[in-house]
Amino acid sequence: MLVNPNQMKPAIGPLALDYLGASLGQHGVAFSLLDLSFEPDADAAICRAADGERGDAVAVTVRNVDDCYFGSQDFVLARTKQLVRTLKEAFGLPIVCGGVGFSTSPVAALAFLGADYGVAGEGEDALPAIVRSLSAGEEPRGIPGIVVPGREREAVVLARASLDTLDLSPRNVIDNARYFRDGGQAGIETKRGCDGACVYCADPVAKGREVRLRPPKNVAQEAASLLRQGVTHWHTCDSEFNRPPEHALAVCAALADAGLGDSMRWYAYCSPAVFSRELCVAMRDAGCVGINFGVDAGNADMLRRLGRDHSVDDIRAALGWCRENRLAVMLDLLLGGPGETPATVRQTVALMKQLSPDRVGISLGIRVYAGTPLARWLSSSAGGDTRVRLHSAGETPWPFLAPTFVVSERLGEAPFALVAEEIGEDPRFFFVAPEAEARGYNYNANDELVEAIRAGHRGAYWDVLRRVQDGLPQA
Repeated sequence: MLVNPNQMKPAIGPLALDYLGASLGQHGVAFSLLDLSFEPDADAAICRAADGERGDAVAVTVRNVDDCYFGSQDFVLARTKQLVRTLKEAFGLPIVCGGVGFSTSPVAALAFLGADYGVAGEGEDALPAIVRSLSAGEEPRGIPGIVVPGREREAVVLARASLDTLDLSPRNVIDNARYFRDGGQAGIETKRGCDGACVYCADPVAKGREVRLRPPKNVAQEAASLLRQGVTHWHTCDSEFNRPPEHALAVCAALADAGLGDSMRWYAYCSPAVFSRELCVAMRDAGCVGINFGVDAGNADMLRRLGRDHSVDDIRAALGWCRENRLAVMLDLLLGGPGETPATVRQTVALMKQLSPDRVGISLGIRVYAGTPLARWLSSSAGGDTRVRLHSAGETPWPFLAPTFVVSERLGEAPFALVAEEIGEDPRFFFVAPEAEARGYNYNANDELVEAIRAGHRGAYWDVLRRVQDGLPQA
């Protein structure tokens, strides 16, 4: 049985279960689905599903360890732990956990959750292998990506699916129509992995540093599958859609050739470093209506400290090409890292106001994930006197499993007030702060966003909020 424990709102479709279901079917493994997203009483739903179930295992996808926002620090994994306990008691079957959130700290997450097995990395090949072993009465062994309690000292090798041959296009496991109605968008992966050098990013940890590409035609077939279910808006789930740019162009061509450019609207995460006018035009012609650029900072020294490979000129050029092609733009900032000062904050915010994108998202405080360069630096003697403060939502025996954020001490005792003062009353800025929830950037349990989607708005959440706040028509 496949289980989605995520009950965040707006409801986000568990893409992993659609992909896992496709793979299980191609491996000849029968399965059922328990989706707790829309269940008012998760424990009761689990007990109903367990009645008469005779499977070999219960597989739980862990998309989120926490909500990744300093302002709330919602430790989602703690609630998942309670659900795992209930699943164990109700089903009496081995519990297998995996997913991108799980894979950021697979050994720690497995121990914390109390599950029987884990999959670090991609489950499309690993999960069928585990189920076959259990079905045969054998202990799963030698399966790439498998994590087993009591073997913490063994090196974890991330599981890798065969993306060039695996057909992920059916999208027929979860109720995509309902997720679109209640969540406003679907997700699609065009590739996996990230070879970037960002010091804070967990994607290379969870997905691997090698960028592996899906066949563009299969991506277009997947989009068409969603369209047949009534889904007209989607968002790429790649780390950065335009790395490498040649593959992004090929995906755009496949979408356009399939006639989807006029019938679907989509959004992407992109890097300004390898963006181009040619790609911007291709994305527009393929149906793209908005791009979120993770620019992090507008100061060259902070960009270097964060491991970014783009410049301020790259940001300016990318924004200009998007304006030429009437694509909405969100610039995401990540403030407060080691070396951040009031002067660098002022410079970054001033640049954003000068560039004037459609929206600017500001996160103050950097989430620290185990296995990242930032975590290693903080744990080393070099990080011992870095003039940063660590803020954690809770203590666990595993470093950085619970929400842990770093903020430069150079920002003083009131860093949120400092940033808020620089922003002023500029409505283009989304700002995450405990005292500024009304600014709307934390999508978790965002009532304004939920109501907008209920009223018919669709698309990337930043664009939905922009349209509501600016009185614009639905996308």
